Amino acid sequence: MRVSLVLFALIYFISFSAYAYYGSKSNYKWWKNPNIASEMGLTKQQASSIERIFSSNKNKILKLQKELRQKEIQLRKKLNKSDSNNEEVLMMIDDIGHIKANLTRIKVQMFLKVKGVLTPEQIEILHNIKSRYQGTHR
Repeated sequence: MRVSLVLFALIYFISFSAYAYYGSKSNYKWWKNPNIASEMGLTKQQASSIERIFSSNKNKILKLQKELRQKEIQLRKKLNKSDSNNEEVLMMIDDIGHIKANLTRIKVQMFLKVKGVLTPEQIEILHNIKSRYQGTHR
Protein backbone atom coordinates (compact mmCIF):
# COMPACT_ATOMS: atom_id res chain seq x y z
CA MET A 1 0.00 0.00 0.00
CA ARG A 2 2.81 2.41 0.91
CA VAL A 3 4.63 1.61 -2.33
CA SER A 4 1.50 2.46 -4.33
CA LEU A 5 1.11 5.72 -2.44
CA VAL A 6 4.75 6.64 -3.03
CA LEU A 7 4.43 5.75 -6.71
CA PHE A 8 1.28 7.85 -6.98
CA ALA A 9 2.99 10.80 -5.32
CA LEU A 10 5.92 10.44 -7.68
CA ILE A 11 3.70 10.37 -10.77
CA TYR A 12 1.56 13.19 -9.44
CA PHE A 13 4.47 15.53 -8.81
CA ILE A 14 6.26 14.54 -11.98
CA SER A 15 3.17 15.19 -14.03
CA PHE A 16 2.38 18.53 -12.51
CA SER A 17 6.00 19.66 -12.51
CA ALA A 18 6.36 18.88 -16.19
CA TYR A 19 2.98 20.48 -16.83
CA ALA A 20 3.95 23.56 -14.79
CA TYR A 21 7.24 23.95 -16.64
CA TYR A 22 5.83 23.60 -20.11
CA GLY A 23 2.43 25.07 -19.34
CA SER A 24 3.31 28.31 -17.60
CA LYS A 25 2.78 30.50 -20.67
CA SER A 26 -0.07 28.54 -22.19
CA ASN A 27 -2.39 25.88 -20.98
CA TYR A 28 0.02 23.22 -22.21
CA LYS A 29 -0.13 19.55 -21.23
CA TRP A 30 3.08 17.58 -20.87
CA TRP A 31 1.76 14.61 -22.88
CA LYS A 32 1.12 16.96 -25.83
CA ASN A 33 4.63 18.38 -25.81
CA PRO A 34 6.41 16.81 -28.80
CA ASN A 35 9.81 16.90 -27.08
CA ILE A 36 8.56 15.12 -23.97
CA ALA A 37 6.43 12.68 -25.97
CA SER A 38 9.38 11.83 -28.20
CA GLU A 39 11.82 11.43 -25.32
CA MET A 40 9.38 9.19 -23.48
CA GLY A 41 8.44 7.20 -26.56
CA LEU A 42 4.83 8.16 -25.86
CA THR A 43 2.53 6.81 -28.54
CA LYS A 44 -0.41 8.76 -29.95
CA GLN A 45 -2.69 6.20 -28.37
CA GLN A 46 -1.11 6.76 -24.96
CA ALA A 47 -1.35 10.55 -25.33
CA SER A 48 -5.01 10.21 -26.34
CA SER A 49 -5.69 7.97 -23.36
CA ILE A 50 -4.04 10.43 -20.97
CA GLU A 51 -5.99 13.31 -22.52
CA ARG A 52 -9.25 11.39 -22.02
CA ILE A 53 -8.33 10.69 -18.39
CA PHE A 54 -7.62 14.36 -17.69
CA SER A 55 -10.61 15.60 -19.68
CA SER A 56 -13.01 13.25 -17.92
CA ASN A 57 -11.92 14.62 -14.54
CA LYS A 58 -11.40 18.29 -15.40
CA ASN A 59 -14.92 19.51 -14.62
CA LYS A 60 -15.11 17.59 -11.33
CA ILE A 61 -11.77 19.00 -10.22
CA LEU A 62 -12.66 22.56 -11.23
CA LYS A 63 -16.00 22.33 -9.44
CA LEU A 64 -14.40 21.06 -6.23
CA GLN A 65 -11.62 23.66 -6.40
CA LYS A 66 -14.19 26.42 -6.76
CA GLU A 67 -16.24 25.02 -3.88
CA LEU A 68 -13.09 24.76 -1.76
CA ARG A 69 -12.13 28.40 -2.43
CA GLN A 70 -15.65 29.55 -1.54
CA LYS A 71 -15.70 27.55 1.71
CA GLU A 72 -12.27 28.87 2.69
CA ILE A 73 -13.41 32.45 2.06
CA GLN A 74 -16.51 31.82 4.18
CA LEU A 75 -14.33 30.39 6.94
CA ARG A 76 -12.00 33.41 6.90
CA LYS A 77 -15.01 35.74 7.10
CA LYS A 78 -16.47 33.73 9.95
CA LEU A 79 -13.17 33.77 11.84
CA ASN A 80 -12.88 37.54 11.43
CA LYS A 81 -16.24 38.10 13.11
CA SER A 82 -16.03 38.87 16.80
CA ASP A 83 -19.08 36.72 17.53
CA SER A 84 -18.07 33.61 15.57
CA ASN A 85 -19.58 30.41 16.90
CA ASN A 86 -17.12 27.62 17.64
CA GLU A 87 -19.53 24.91 16.47
CA GLU A 88 -20.12 26.65 13.14
CA VAL A 89 -16.38 27.13 12.61
CA LEU A 90 -15.67 23.48 13.35
CA MET A 91 -18.43 22.39 10.96
CA MET A 92 -16.96 24.60 8.26
CA ILE A 93 -13.54 23.03 8.85
CA ASP A 94 -15.11 19.58 8.50
CA ASP A 95 -16.72 20.67 5.21
CA ILE A 96 -13.39 21.94 3.90
CA GLY A 97 -11.68 18.71 4.91
CA HIS A 98 -14.34 16.69 3.12
CA ILE A 99 -13.93 18.73 -0.07
CA LYS A 100 -10.13 18.36 0.07
CA ALA A 101 -10.49 14.61 0.57
CA ASN A 102 -12.80 14.33 -2.45
CA LEU A 103 -10.42 16.41 -4.55
CA THR A 104 -7.47 14.26 -3.52
CA ARG A 105 -9.42 11.07 -4.23
CA ILE A 106 -10.26 12.21 -7.77
CA LYS A 107 -6.66 13.22 -8.45
CA VAL A 108 -5.31 9.93 -7.09
CA GLN A 109 -7.74 7.94 -9.23
CA MET A 110 -6.79 10.03 -12.25
CA PHE A 111 -3.06 9.51 -11.78
CA LEU A 112 -3.47 5.81 -11.12
CA LYS A 113 -5.19 5.63 -14.50
CA VAL A 114 -2.32 7.60 -16.09
CA LYS A 115 0.13 5.23 -14.44
CA GLY A 116 -1.70 2.36 -16.11
CA VAL A 117 -1.15 3.97 -19.52
CA LEU A 118 2.61 4.46 -19.10
CA THR A 119 5.29 1.80 -18.99
CA PRO A 120 7.70 1.72 -16.02
CA GLU A 121 10.41 3.00 -18.37
CA GLN A 122 8.25 5.94 -19.43
CA ILE A 123 7.54 6.80 -15.80
CA GLU A 124 11.29 6.83 -15.14
CA ILE A 125 11.95 9.03 -18.18
CA LEU A 126 9.21 11.44 -17.10
CA HIS A 127 10.82 11.57 -13.66
CA ASN A 128 14.17 12.40 -15.28
CA ILE A 129 12.57 15.16 -17.37
CA LYS A 130 11.04 16.63 -14.23
CA SER A 131 14.40 16.51 -12.46
CA ARG A 132 16.13 18.40 -15.29
CA TYR A 133 13.63 21.24 -15.23
CA GLN A 134 12.98 21.37 -11.51
CA GLY A 135 15.79 23.82 -10.77
CA THR A 136 15.06 26.11 -13.72
CA HIS A 137 11.39 26.67 -12.91
CA ARG A 138 11.41 27.51 -9.22
